[in-house]
Amino acid sequence: MTLTPSELRSLLKQDAAFRNARAILTDEWAARAAENPLFQAPMTIADLKFALDLQAAGVADSAVDFTDYVAVQAWIGAHRQSLTPNDIAWLQRNFE
Repeated sequence: MTLTPSELRSLLKQDAAFRNARAILTDEWAARAAENPLFQAPMTIADLKFALDLQAAGVADSAVDFTDYVAVQAWIGAHRQSLTPNDIAWLQRNFE
């Protein structure tokens, strides 16, 4: 798996998109949200896709195996407050 040009640019610049994806993979989304308690944005499908692309490219490690149904369900349960119904559907799409 290779990163898209825009993902590679985000990785090199370590911009907000990269920091969001890294926060997902390192299980630090809640800490990142706590940085700005007045606005706690939910995760987006773009954040999740970038995180999975980073993991697949071997750029970032994650304790979660997003290809394993049980692991994904447990991760959804632990992060439900930060996920929209569309995010959950996107994460579960490979298991239907």
